Amino acid sequence: MKATSTDIPKIKSLWKEVFGDSEDYIHRFITHFGIDGCYVCQMNDEIIAMTFAIPTTLINSINLKSISLKYLYACATHPNFRKQGIMEKLLATIYEESCSENYAGIFLYAANHSLQNYYKKLGFEDYFFRNHSFYYNHKEHKENAKSETVDFNSLHSLQNPLQFKNFNLITPENYYQKRIKKLKNFSFINWNKDFFKFMNETGTQFFEYENGIFSLRTNDNMIIIDEWLDTDTQNQIANLFFEQYPDFETVQIRTLGKEICCGQIKWRKPFEHKPKNGYFAFAME
Repeated sequence: MKATSTDIPKIKSLWKEVFGDSEDYIHRFITHFGIDGCYVCQMNDEIIAMTFAIPTTLINSINLKSISLKYLYACATHPNFRKQGIMEKLLATIYEESCSENYAGIFLYAANHSLQNYYKKLGFEDYFFRNHSFYYNHKEHKENAKSETVDFNSLHSLQNPLQFKNFNLITPENYYQKRIKKLKNFSFINWNKDFFKFMNETGTQFFEYENGIFSLRTNDNMIIIDEWLDTDTQNQIANLFFEQYPDFETVQIRTLGKEICCGQIKWRKPFEHKPKNGYFAFAME
């Protein structure tokens, strides 16, 4: 069933218990996206399972047409009610309703291989792919570097954004526009401008430079590049990050590629004219 405004405190409580996200992030998400797309399962006046279905589009590189999809986020079941088929029924309801509304399907990001296999049993297929690269700061580099100590907790707030000599900070709207041009030869999830605004409000920064664009966020002592759209050598760029912020230990860069499955989809049946595979970034994971 669809959630109502009176369910918000219970939704927040279940979300925090299952995922451990901050109250600030949960509040920002619900304020931004609302609960019109939130489906819940209740028992004894308690919400025991939930998920959000966010409308978006997949741009087909073959004919440049938009394919309407729903992105499933925050799929959560209370620990006391798992392995009872509750989430399976909830996802089936969303799927049927989405198909009846003429959406081409639903898709999601599985946090691990076990969940990936679980969703495959429910009719989802591996569809979205990308490459992941990790770069590590050398100990001798850190010992010789001269910089102020980085407060990693403060970096999650845009009140203290990272700044780089080599890159220009740009607005979410500007990034959205440049991103479409960069991905014109690929089939990709095309988040709207409002989505990038939310990402910016919750800690993601957007940059451009001579050869490309990228997004950046931090997690403890790691710099995470959720999307890197460029032609430069990644290890050289990672070294630039370490030179300017040597207290970070790791840089993770996610790029276009077919190395790792980063999203699964369940298509409406029958549905033709679908691209062979797609590119998906910003899962809010």
